[in-house]
Amino acid sequence: MQSPIIKYSILISFLLYILCGCNAVEKKNRDYTYFGGEIVNPNTNYIVLSKGYDYRDTILLDKNNRFLHRIENLEDGLYSFKHNPENQVILLEKGDSILIRLNTLEFDESLVFTGDGSRKNNFLIDMFLQNEIERTRLGRVGFRLPSTFFRKIQDSLLNLKLASFEKLILKNDLSNLAKKLTQASFTYDYYTRHELYYNRRYELEGFDSVKNLSPTFFSYQNHINFNDDELKRLYSYNRFLNYYFTNALFSNYTKQLPKYNDPIENTAYRLNLIDSIIKHPYIKNNLLKRVTTNSLLESKNNLQSNTILKHYLSISSNKRSQKELRKLARSISKLRPNKTIPNQDLITSDGNIVKLSSLFKKELTALYFWSIESKDHYVRAHQKATYLNSVYPNIDFIAINTDDGSQTKNWLKTIKRHHYNLDNEYEFKYPKCSSEELVIHYRNKVILVDKNGKIINPNTDLFATDFEKQLLQYTQLASLEN
Repeated sequence: MQSPIIKYSILISFLLYILCGCNAVEKKNRDYTYFGGEIVNPNTNYIVLSKGYDYRDTILLDKNNRFLHRIENLEDGLYSFKHNPENQVILLEKGDSILIRLNTLEFDESLVFTGDGSRKNNFLIDMFLQNEIERTRLGRVGFRLPSTFFRKIQDSLLNLKLASFEKLILKNDLSNLAKKLTQASFTYDYYTRHELYYNRRYELEGFDSVKNLSPTFFSYQNHINFNDDELKRLYSYNRFLNYYFTNALFSNYTKQLPKYNDPIENTAYRLNLIDSIIKHPYIKNNLLKRVTTNSLLESKNNLQSNTILKHYLSISSNKRSQKELRKLARSISKLRPNKTIPNQDLITSDGNIVKLSSLFKKELTALYFWSIESKDHYVRAHQKATYLNSVYPNIDFIAINTDDGSQTKNWLKTIKRHHYNLDNEYEFKYPKCSSEELVIHYRNKVILVDKNGKIINPNTDLFATDFEKQLLQYTQLASLEN
């Protein structure tokens, strides 16, 4: 039996042979597709390669944190490879021989592809990173620009990407599928920015600020295929669809009916619109699930959530998603104000197991959550909690790490390296179960609890502009009650 090192060396030799002399016909006639690589600073001893529910394979790392995988009869298209908790897409076609190298400390930024099939994937990751940078800049000032200036800037950025795309296809013999996906990776992001512009202007200034946008502003909408099977796993495509149907609610529903502020009515409108336009089962069910999940998380009472869930179940055909959303609705129902917070097992910094209910010593406790994989977030979250604790000493701010148990050593190193108050640092003993029961769907979430474990606010935001105002209000109410 070959050792992992020998097998990896064989793969390297194979790739060198491929790179030094082969053509598209030879590649197409290969029986196998190869995917291998090296993970620097791995979080686990494996990666998972998948294509939705159609294909899934767990690939073990060897003692040098390398792996190789051979796929027979590959179905061309976008796959996802995950190294917990991060993931990224890869375009695999029959005959590809691709190696990756990445450092988990900077997952996307460090990811590099080599081998036959690497250039299309390096282009995809470059576009992904460039789009993220440009969207960040856009969020600062771009949405306040007049639509003509906004459009001019975005057209200029699009033209630069089109020039890079033309160089890619000129220098490489890409398949029609690869051309389509690489081009869609930035064109759909361009479309999304226009949807975001509408969305943000509507939120900032209301319908009057967007009703007179030129029809040419949305001219791209005439060319959208809402049922594109080849794009169904492309991030930029799905992101566009999400904002498109959100804006359809704003632009159509608010002009016709005065019930926009009714969460049940507007969720039903979006679900029905998706059901009428999208025919592709995978795309439709993903959109229905996303809209329903957000509506359940924002629901104010069990009547709202149950009505929304019932409407979703009447349209959705995905049994797995139906089961997940039923479970989510049950968890949300247990987190309403005045309910006792579900008790969880926590690990202390010295390795002891304690119950969540044992932490509520003061009139008000703020529970916030973080992961070592999101450094910018956990640094900002701890800074904000430290500041608020100095302003409100009668409130306990408890930090709970949500990472898998395999990360305990890294969690301890992190909280000690940053000199966090170890008395207020905990880790979930059963992170998956606890995250589901406490409905931790976004990283800024805070749960406010009184000294008896009764929930005051199950779903506030640590960085919301009114968060400190909420704390002041709740502490005043607690003083009055005492």
